[in-house]
Amino acid sequence: MRKLVTVRVVDAIEPIVGADAIECALVEGWTVVIKKGEFAAGDRCVFFEIDSFLPLADPRYEFLAKNAITWNERYGVRLRTIKLRGQISQGLILPLSLFPEIDATVLADPQLRQRDWTTALGIDKWEPSIPASLSGDIEGAFPSFIAKTDQERIQNLPELLAGDDEARFEVTLKLDGSSMTVFHRDAVTGICGRNWQLSETTNNTLWRVAREDRLLEALAALGRNIALQGELVGEGIQGNPEKLRGHQFHLFDVFDIDRSEYCGVEERMALVEALRAAGASLRTVPALEVTSLQRFGGSMSAILAYAEGPSLNPDTAREGVVFKRLDGKLSFKAISNRYLLKHSDR
Repeated sequence: MRKLVTVRVVDAIEPIVGADAIECALVEGWTVVIKKGEFAAGDRCVFFEIDSFLPLADPRYEFLAKNAITWNERYGVRLRTIKLRGQISQGLILPLSLFPEIDATVLADPQLRQRDWTTALGIDKWEPSIPASLSGDIEGAFPSFIAKTDQERIQNLPELLAGDDEARFEVTLKLDGSSMTVFHRDAVTGICGRNWQLSETTNNTLWRVAREDRLLEALAALGRNIALQGELVGEGIQGNPEKLRGHQFHLFDVFDIDRSEYCGVEERMALVEALRAAGASLRTVPALEVTSLQRFGGSMSAILAYAEGPSLNPDTAREGVVFKRLDGKLSFKAISNRYLLKHSDR
């Protein structure tokens, strides 16, 4: 799960051309516009990642009130990707002195970002409203025996680019839709959205698509305890950027419930073929290539530039790309900054 609020170190301060009052702080892989002189290289800070929802009831965030919204009956501010004087700014950094609740013993830990302060500081992860046809009737909480799909961003993993590991990664498109999980466990099948297991109803789109694609029947025939995880895209979902008619489920991962781990690429592909042979009409997210991270030369800007490009619909700019190591044990996403700027309303 994403750690939205962490303690980090400002790596460097860079000027912004033509700007007198602001400058750019580099915080690991992130660039954050700040007031000039507010921080110096080496300073520790509290970093709030984009999509953090900051409550304006807390006076520490009152200076952001001009961007206030009401979300989930809460009044606050959602941090977005923005551009100021031509400089991308993602997130917010504030001085540690504003947060006495952060334990001083943690600050001595060289692994600063290992602890997540999101809950302790009353921060929520902003998410767009889910259409009624996707939310449906709740059967229960998201199953504890399945991992949730919320991959880390490359900006939080700069060490991966700095290393000399020659591991190979499968690169796939990241589609902008709604999370969907279809599982089979001990002869029981079910369907989940991002946060809940859903009951089958006639007006629920996730169940309808799963029935149309015969995913439940194929899983039952296969008999393995696995979960199919993917993106539901199409009409009425995130503005339908792919300009599709109807709805489509595109699988991006298979989770082995018995082993409690994701399948590697070869095993996932074999399971996809087995499910198709059992009658499933199973689409997968488009694969771009297999490559190593060494090709990016340790450059964060290079891998973010790679995230730009066409999507499933060649006339649509893609949301980004997902890197999965071939053994299935490591994955991350690189999101297109151009896409984030264009779709900052969601």
